[in-house]
Amino acid sequence: MENLGLIIIVLVVILFLALFSGLWIGVAIGFTGLMIYLLFIGGSLDLLGILQFNIFNSFIWTSMPLFMFMGNIVFRCGLGDRLFSAAVPLVGIFPGGLLHTNILSCAIFAASSGSSLATAATMGAIALPELKKRNYNQRMALGSLAAGGTLGIMIPPSIPFIVYGAWVGESIGKLFIAGVFPGLLLTFFFMAYIASVSLLNPTITPIREKFNLRSVVLGIKDLLPIGFLILCVLGSIYFGIATPTEAAAVGSIGAIVIAAGYRKLDWKGFKGALLETASTTGMILLCVVGTQIMAMALADLRIPASIAEFTASAGIHRGLVFLLIVLLYLVLGCFIDALSMTLLTLPVTFPLMMKLGFDSIWYGVIVVLMSEIALITPPVGMNLFIIQRVSKEKLSEVVYGALPFVGIMLATTAVLYFFPEIAIWLPRQMLK
Repeated sequence: MENLGLIIIVLVVILFLALFSGLWIGVAIGFTGLMIYLLFIGGSLDLLGILQFNIFNSFIWTSMPLFMFMGNIVFRCGLGDRLFSAAVPLVGIFPGGLLHTNILSCAIFAASSGSSLATAATMGAIALPELKKRNYNQRMALGSLAAGGTLGIMIPPSIPFIVYGAWVGESIGKLFIAGVFPGLLLTFFFMAYIASVSLLNPTITPIREKFNLRSVVLGIKDLLPIGFLILCVLGSIYFGIATPTEAAAVGSIGAIVIAAGYRKLDWKGFKGALLETASTTGMILLCVVGTQIMAMALADLRIPASIAEFTASAGIHRGLVFLLIVLLYLVLGCFIDALSMTLLTLPVTFPLMMKLGFDSIWYGVIVVLMSEIALITPPVGMNLFIIQRVSKEKLSEVVYGALPFVGIMLATTAVLYFFPEIAIWLPRQMLK
């Protein structure tokens, strides 16, 4: 395409000007798409209204606010304290002590909230006082909580999986199930790193918990309600008993029942959960609208198709293309939030990856993993700011503590590239 270079330059300039002007990201992306449409295509804009109606006239979007509401109830009813206390006797006996508790409690909380920011904020506020009191290494403590919080968007339910699935037309249920093994693998790698460093340098974890059978039994007992909730949500999706939307409704009711049973839910918390759900849903849908406008302009100009055709005809190895896309996400993740980064890149990267023969569910897992990395890479990694605010420590301490976990996530990305079955085997069993 003759004007491809010019269009890309104009697009980047307008987008960065819009972002630096202070516009909301969704508005900035939509404005950029609109300007590209008017400058290079022209004609009527009547299709924009029809496009937005077609996008949101889908039952799949209703699962997003329901899962958000479930997570907000779990976040506000104080279940984080029980999770942390229950995890201490289970994994605190291993090399790394309470640092393992950070990862395990974050993983379990992630499976009931679906939010990385809520996971990092909740578990950070609970764990940091205990870790400081026992003289744990500060950087390891901060880094493990920032990284553990990212599990909130890989271990289902996950809002980014819903957005990705609705955007590309993929099954939300399969995407959820696809995130199970990669999420568990990432959890294992985090804990293996902590154990290895602790064995090499015992001063990092000065106190290790002693095994106590009674404490272990009580810990498992405390995990049963939240474990049952997770099993109901994911199990009903995996076995085809419920759609993701129906499972989200069941999960929301289950979270309310558990919170009420623990006497942790009042009207103020319930109202706050509703308002937070509405606010976050509105923000996400605004980003979706803006990105759809840009995607329409790019599609009419055949930019994604042209890039895909050029890559295929040039004979570029798909491994190199994958590496370049990972680098693109690493750079973008340093400057814009994870959701906007995903929506901004999908119109171009998704057709390209499908043209090269990659699996759409596998690519969804990769995109979410890149979003996790974006949450702990400076200067705008949101989990870094959450942990810094909770701990009152210097941001540089949080960054230095989180950097080794970025390397672990990149290594996990490589593992998923060479062994894609880790992500796609379990969803394929759903068909059987």
